[in-house]
Amino acid sequence: MKNLTAILVALAVTVASAQEDAALTALVGATVHPVSGETIENGVVLMRGERIESVGSELTLADGEAGVTVIDLDGLHIYPGFVHPYSSLGLTEIGSVAGTVDTTEMGRINAALRVEVAFNHDSALFPVTIAGGVLTSHTVPSGSLIRGTSAVMGLDGWSWEELVLRAPAGMHIEFPAAAADDADNDELKAIEAALNAARDWRDAEQAFEAGTAPRPPRNDQLRALVPLIEGEMPLFLHAGNEQSIHAALDWADSQELERVILISGPDLQYAAERLAADGVPVILNGVYTMPTRRWEAYDMAYVAAAKLHEAGVKFAIGDGGGGFAATNARNLPFHAGSAAAFGLPKDAALKSVTLWPAEILGVGSELGSLEPGKRASLIVTTGDPLQPMTTIERVWIDGEEYDLGRSKHRQLYERYKARIGAETD
Repeated sequence: MKNLTAILVALAVTVASAQEDAALTALVGATVHPVSGETIENGVVLMRGERIESVGSELTLADGEAGVTVIDLDGLHIYPGFVHPYSSLGLTEIGSVAGTVDTTEMGRINAALRVEVAFNHDSALFPVTIAGGVLTSHTVPSGSLIRGTSAVMGLDGWSWEELVLRAPAGMHIEFPAAAADDADNDELKAIEAALNAARDWRDAEQAFEAGTAPRPPRNDQLRALVPLIEGEMPLFLHAGNEQSIHAALDWADSQELERVILISGPDLQYAAERLAADGVPVILNGVYTMPTRRWEAYDMAYVAAAKLHEAGVKFAIGDGGGGFAATNARNLPFHAGSAAAFGLPKDAALKSVTLWPAEILGVGSELGSLEPGKRASLIVTTGDPLQPMTTIERVWIDGEEYDLGRSKHRQLYERYKARIGAETD
């Protein structure tokens, strides 16, 4: 035991020493947008290794500190990288090639599914997405009723193990649309049967551990549901229209599932007061969708975010998350920008794709804002990153500058720019 203690102490000292010796990089001269605080003109972001050391109006170092790399970003802006709250990034590549799509498993109950183990760390979609400022993805399984667990993943690394930021992020259950007005719906009964079986399996496992009963047969599906029914894991509850949203929330209450995060479309605005009163955070998809009812205004989807904000609901803006959407995940900030154009305050629009999704997904202590101790994952822009005309000039991920030239879009731009230049000379 003494030897083990000595090893652990030595390891802690080594890690602390490595952190102290990590390279220091100071980004100076830019307008810094911490998101969690006031904008800093001519600010400084000091990075030590993969973490943010300090954010302020001047560069301050500890006594004897030296060897700082200073990067002048005069005239530019620094923001935290965007956090995509709902995507299939890493699970899909080319929609028409089945072998490159791993978003869905067969069967209705897939609680044991873990998306991180299927995550393609070398996806060709990542460089383009990163060039758009999206540095983190909440990658979500598709499927039928109980879909399995999602994961919060980075987008630059050598393996899926290296990219995991939080796994599991939560269990995903699709509330059947037909169950909104039918308590005896067969699909809803199948979900409830799985949850009840998980409760029975947990009780049997606890009885075995107490020495009062034989061990129950191994069942990975039921084991995966135990953290959900015990409240240790959040439930991402997918619902459709207003009626389904209310029915899904009622059902979650009846099942005593307290840590609920609702995923739905613009109809969330019609349940805003209830969501705010119950403290249920949401992921809003479909800012660019069309109205589905004759009486709805043309901009009902665009104003949904503003309605949620007015009611006091914590929300993150997504883009729908499907396979096709993954190829356009780089456009996530423009969804928030469009919501801002229709009444959502600009600071809230920025938070809806940075700090709020990070907090909803359980990684708020790591990402979403520029604060000391958080990961140094940030973007440098020419202006407001929610506007399409803004250019992202540079990107840092965990303190390392990312080569934006890896983006196929950038490569094509430079190729044809050079050709046009040669023709005009």
